[in-house]
Amino acid sequence: MFKTKTRGRRVFSYRQQKRRRFSLFSAIASLALFLLILELLTRIFVDLSGNRDKFAQGKTGSEIIQAYQLKFVPNESQIDRTKDQQALFAKPALSVGYQLLSNQESQFWQINPQGFRDRDPVPLVKPKDEIRIFILGNSTAFGYGSRENGATISEQLEQRLEERLQQQKTSPQLYKSGLLSGDQAEKPKSPAKPAKIKPGNYRVINAAVPGYVSGNELAQLALQILKYKPDLIIVMDGYEDFMLPSNEDATQVPQLKNYLEDRQTGFKGYINQLIEPIKNKSYLVKIAQERWLNSKQADEKTDFILDEQSSKLVQYLPQNQKELQARIDRYVEHQKQMLSLSTASLVPLIVAIQPEITGRNPAQLTDTEGTITTELGRTYIERMRNEYPALIEATQQLAEAFPQNLKAVDLYKLSDQYPSPSFIDPINLNEAANQKVAEQLYYAIASFSKMQVTSKQAPTPKPVDQNR
Repeated sequence: MFKTKTRGRRVFSYRQQKRRRFSLFSAIASLALFLLILELLTRIFVDLSGNRDKFAQGKTGSEIIQAYQLKFVPNESQIDRTKDQQALFAKPALSVGYQLLSNQESQFWQINPQGFRDRDPVPLVKPKDEIRIFILGNSTAFGYGSRENGATISEQLEQRLEERLQQQKTSPQLYKSGLLSGDQAEKPKSPAKPAKIKPGNYRVINAAVPGYVSGNELAQLALQILKYKPDLIIVMDGYEDFMLPSNEDATQVPQLKNYLEDRQTGFKGYINQLIEPIKNKSYLVKIAQERWLNSKQADEKTDFILDEQSSKLVQYLPQNQKELQARIDRYVEHQKQMLSLSTASLVPLIVAIQPEITGRNPAQLTDTEGTITTELGRTYIERMRNEYPALIEATQQLAEAFPQNLKAVDLYKLSDQYPSPSFIDPINLNEAANQKVAEQLYYAIASFSKMQVTSKQAPTPKPVDQNR
């Protein structure tokens, strides 16, 4: 009797466990089927939205943004130098505030041994016939968001200059001969022709650093750039100087604990490592990672003003007219000091005021750009349109005072000439707009007399001695 009851309970318990296993298996199978259907629907949505290439290549927006985040480390021994590097490493530097670590590489950018965004090293001894042009600036000049070095302003500019030299060789009749002869037939035609730029091997070196302002660039020019014997210096900035309080001369390393911590520790790092094997194949996982696992990155000020939420940028604007003028005066003073250094080294200087989204025609805004301006708010937009031009005017006045050594380029309303989509955030540009900026800088270089072939006055014939 007792044994029969025990046996009955065992049979009942076995059946119950079997049903539980079946229920668990059914739940797992249903979940797997649900995820499969959701993945299929996600792929269909991505294909219809036109973003298939981005997902197929494993280069989601969050991956690109993450690769451009500044991460500060005390020294270079603390980083793992791999091609798939997930952050842009920098270290404190007393002379310039901070600087990029040398010999870094990701799938989106390369940093050379000198800490410049360049594939190759820059030797101190300049090769024969090389014409070196350095670009200084902040994230816009650096090429924030570009998928490769080749899409940056610097490399686009270098390519454009090479095209110009090739055209001067193949079609010399389109340019001035470089000789001011006494031939009357040549004179009417010469003024309409552009002058030739100096022949040589042009190399444009991207020395920009995200977050830099003119104070950082001044120190960088004096201590790091001039020793490489540049033939021309381009400084492209303005926005972050406009936003930086007047009591600060340069951008310094922020005293935030998270900069010195490894972001791959803790729960978030564990989840990222867990999904690593499948995230490159699953569109659903990519979106989940971009929207949730990396959602807090937007709140971390890893690139100073630029990584602040757009809606909060208005708080950085000058509080009154006195503060606005103080910021402009500081900027102009730094530019004067850079001009003094470059002039003493016989190096011409181009100062370009960088583009900013409020300079774009509202009727030409894309949906993405419209979202950015909406987040910025009406107060920000109105004040930037009214006050940012004062920085431009001050720079142009400086150029007018020193026309032989300084040329000013206003890029604020770049899209008036190039109405195609331009901005990925308030100041950083897409790759097509980078090309348009490079085109404007090319025109400035080509029209700079110090970068043109030196014209030679034809020798004056000696008077004939009638007494001979």
